[in-house]
Amino acid sequence: MVFNVSVGITDLKNQSASEKGAETYALFIGDTAVVNEGQPATVITQSKKRVKNVCIFLKEEEDESGQSEQENEPPTPPEQLGRGKRSTVLESKLRQEGSAEEKRKERQKELARQLNEEAQKRLAQMSGKTDQEKVRKNTVSYKSSKDLPWKEPEVKELKIFVDKRYETVILPIFGIPVPFHISTIKNISQSVEGDYTYLRVNFFHPGAAVGKGDLTSFQSPESTHLKEITYRSTNTKEPGELSAPSSNLNTAFRIIKEVQKKFKTREAEEREKENLVKQDTLVLSQNKGNPKLKDLYIRPNIVQKRISGTLEAHTNGFRYTSIRGDKVDILYNNIKHAIFQPCDGEMIILLHFHLKNAIMFGKKKHNDVQFYTEVGEITTDLGKHQHMHDRDDLAAEQAERELRHKLKSAFISFTDKVAKMTNSEIEFDTPFKELGFPGAPFRSTVLLQPTSGSLVNLTEWPPFVVSLEEVELVHFERVSFSLKNFDMVFIFKDYNRKVSMINAIPMNMLDHVKEWLNSCDIRYTEGTQSLNWTKIMKTITEDPEGFFETGGWSFLDPDSGDEEQVEEEESEEDEAYQPSGSETGEDESEESEYSEADSDVSSDYSGSEDEEAAEESGKDWSDLEREAAEEDRKRLTGDYVEEDRSSKKKKGSSHDKYDSKRSKHSSPKKDKHKSSSRDHDRHHKSSSSSSKRKREDSESRKSPKKKSRK
Repeated sequence: MVFNVSVGITDLKNQSASEKGAETYALFIGDTAVVNEGQPATVITQSKKRVKNVCIFLKEEEDESGQSEQENEPPTPPEQLGRGKRSTVLESKLRQEGSAEEKRKERQKELARQLNEEAQKRLAQMSGKTDQEKVRKNTVSYKSSKDLPWKEPEVKELKIFVDKRYETVILPIFGIPVPFHISTIKNISQSVEGDYTYLRVNFFHPGAAVGKGDLTSFQSPESTHLKEITYRSTNTKEPGELSAPSSNLNTAFRIIKEVQKKFKTREAEEREKENLVKQDTLVLSQNKGNPKLKDLYIRPNIVQKRISGTLEAHTNGFRYTSIRGDKVDILYNNIKHAIFQPCDGEMIILLHFHLKNAIMFGKKKHNDVQFYTEVGEITTDLGKHQHMHDRDDLAAEQAERELRHKLKSAFISFTDKVAKMTNSEIEFDTPFKELGFPGAPFRSTVLLQPTSGSLVNLTEWPPFVVSLEEVELVHFERVSFSLKNFDMVFIFKDYNRKVSMINAIPMNMLDHVKEWLNSCDIRYTEGTQSLNWTKIMKTITEDPEGFFETGGWSFLDPDSGDEEQVEEEESEEDEAYQPSGSETGEDESEESEYSEADSDVSSDYSGSEDEEAAEESGKDWSDLEREAAEEDRKRLTGDYVEEDRSSKKKKGSSHDKYDSKRSKHSSPKKDKHKSSSRDHDRHHKSSSSSSKRKREDSESRKSPKKKSRK
């Protein structure tokens, strides 16, 4: 028999609730069991019993407000359905709803206001903190002159001696052995010129490097410092000597290089450990049923060669043990993001830990540690002959599918056991592949996938992980429809931190990325140019309060009030310009003059055409040819010149001042030339007029003969 037992309880009180809506809650518990004969009952209901998997959170305030509005509304009359009834698409698309872009813009305006307020509060809290300047460590070789190795023969003979124990070089200066610590030596060089060997030693001193290691890095920059010193020794061996004197310089050069190399490596390790936060001690669990995954590789590698190992969860952290015996401990309280990426569409399956504080292994600091295993063959032999229906290939594909399923189930069970063991302190996020978009955070283009609290790419190394809670603003660069790609810049709440950039995102993914950022309540802006973020962040960190007083990040937003102000100014300028009455009067008078002159010319031209038509109506071809020849002569002699001058006098009234000025500055020779040309024109006109009279008399004599013929 099968029984389904369910119990529902309502109005339970939670006195320790911090939120108002969590004071009362309800429970509904149900199970399905099968009663067997002669055996205990078996429970069929097998599901996850964690709080996040079995709880449902209801928004009561919105429901209550919606119910109250419905109660207050008057009853609506029944709809009359008929031919005028339309589809529901028109009913749902109202003017009040607006588009998705408008909703995003409204939400972004709210986020911009909140961003400035939160940034000012954060700066007010951080105003009391000051950064301490790092001072160069004052290294002392010997506490007193008694500690010098006086017994060494090189020191007695005033030769260069290197004390490896105290990392000190003893140089003879003016007959006195002077010790210099290896940290004070910048570099050394050796050269051979002729019969002599030269050894040059350069020291650190104030003013040598402009920038970070300038005067502030020395405890007493005003004291006298030695810049460089050069020693010379002969290469010729005197009779009775075992070696040439220059052998001391060769030996000193070699030993100084060795000691300097050891000192620099040790100093680099100390610098790496300098900002390390001391971690708690891992508490090992002796329980044999601890969650464990075998045959995993670690990234970054502990040594140069890749080594597999085992990852095991303990009381307060994970321990990875390689087959060589190397151990890497990751504590639960140091994990910021724990991410599980399955092997769907990937060649590896992995667990990634993004840490709050860096840990040290392999002589380097690491903020990201990854454990992975390969699924199938990453490399394919292209020379191998492949056939679609080859049994071996089909069997290999089937084996790979089974391996993927087996590994995926093993990793999922490991994550579930860890979450149960730590009481949900460590919960593994899975990237949302459907929200991913391509981009190039480093050199190559990869698929960037969002999780619940970050944006990651874990397949390629180095990994890209950005915590969304640390991001203050996202800016899109090179946003233009003429370009195929755009860039994405993450600006963090810590302004001293370098911005993170993703290049070469396809332009068709812009709305997709905007929608995701808007859903995460992250403010974004966009622009068409690439900005110099180093200079921008430097100006902000120098005066953050003044930056927010002048508008903050509004300079990145093209929709800010600057464009509106520019448009208003342009409209005011357009309104302010009005042509004066004098100018309009002058223009009208000029236009009237031109129109009158044109009308006179057109009337004269039309009258002359009528006269010519009347005359030509009864003329022979010979008469017409003669008149045409006379008109050609008139053009050459200058009858049209008088007409042009008369028209120019009408139009040239405005140019009298200019002509008068020009006449004042003209030379007397030119005036004589003008007068002679005028006399010539008059003589030419008189001769032409006399010739006209003779022609008219001859025509008048011929005309009665023509009339009598008619």
